[in-house]
Amino acid sequence: MRRISILRTTIFIFSCLLFVSPSGLFAQGGTAVPFLLIDSSPEGNGMGGTAASMQSDDALAAIANPGQLGLFSLNNGLNAEMYTPKTEWLPGFQFDGLTYYAQAVNGGVNLANLCGLPFSLSAGLGYSRIDLELGEFVETDENGNVIGQYHASETSDNLSAGLGFEYYVRIGLGWNFKTIRSDLGTASAKIEATDFGVLIGVPVMKIVSSLTGDELEIAPKVTPSFDISLGDVTSNVGGSVSYIDAAQADPLPRTATIGGSIEGGLIFKSAYGERKLVTFSLIRQADDLLVSRSSGTNFSYQTGLGDINVMNNVILGKSNVNVNIRKGWQFQVAEALYIRGGSVDGPGLAYSTSGFSVCLRGVIRLLTFWSPPATQSLVEGVIEHFDLRYHSSTYSSFNSPIDGTTTKALNFVVDGFSF
Repeated sequence: MRRISILRTTIFIFSCLLFVSPSGLFAQGGTAVPFLLIDSSPEGNGMGGTAASMQSDDALAAIANPGQLGLFSLNNGLNAEMYTPKTEWLPGFQFDGLTYYAQAVNGGVNLANLCGLPFSLSAGLGYSRIDLELGEFVETDENGNVIGQYHASETSDNLSAGLGFEYYVRIGLGWNFKTIRSDLGTASAKIEATDFGVLIGVPVMKIVSSLTGDELEIAPKVTPSFDISLGDVTSNVGGSVSYIDAAQADPLPRTATIGGSIEGGLIFKSAYGERKLVTFSLIRQADDLLVSRSSGTNFSYQTGLGDINVMNNVILGKSNVNVNIRKGWQFQVAEALYIRGGSVDGPGLAYSTSGFSVCLRGVIRLLTFWSPPATQSLVEGVIEHFDLRYHSSTYSSFNSPIDGTTTKALNFVVDGFSF
């Protein structure tokens, strides 16, 4: 008789300790391929993993909410992002070869610019990939003799599609179509799944100014801003995952996510367009794993938001036995430096996050702010549509091996082109 007890034990540990996932993973029973619950965006990770609930042109944010792609496509843009380097996952375990990696590329076009529509309508396409390398494992016989060695990994290849609409309010719809592969050495599985997401942006001050015809200035060329975002995602919708025996299949980690953010700040209107002088954002998000088990092998999926109560969980920020609450904040200066923090609270979960971003375009604008107009015009012509951003985030916990896990990525953005 062959044994792969080391591998099975390790996979079980990973399933139980991927606690950046919804707390329902503990309260309602385990799922297959729990790596899908890891938050991929370093930008969002710095704010407690809230990338699904705040507008962003971070390429990896579309994995958390494909509605991000719908909004991004309104800008006639292209963005691409990749981890640099791979993340050492759960460093507290000190397992060799246990790494997490993500990359993404998205593009969009505003159809209103092509068709002369009285409102903005856009479409976007994207591709992303997630890789969780589990390392090398051995297979033993009943006497403990090594009879084989295997490499284990899990991947998700995602094709994304998004639609954007803007008429005062910005609405992004999106879909992720996933091909998931789980290779555990002596057993493997492949399954298809889908995410659907909505992200709504409400630029409150711009709407008020447009309706009244009067723009509030608190200083020459400086106006206040106030934006609201609302996000809703159902992810990993599909069948069950079977490695060997279909009668012992496990569910996908289907998850409901809903949240929102508010952002206030000051806008400077230069000769080259609007620039965010300073902003402060608050984000709150609730996650629930929509899996219920009645016995060891019998399970069902909840519908809608599952056990999420919008008032208690999102607005008041209270967790319950099945729901994780994510909270985040962000402070930015001159579109050059972003400082972030966040936390996650749920049954059996308590950890915090921190992070920052540095954006090349904002830094260059700061360095040339006092330059002669001719120099500013030349520099602006070069950097107006291009940006290179560095994102970093870190998890902190007193009693978990995830403490010290750091994700880093480079994000290249092209935006604002006219056709």
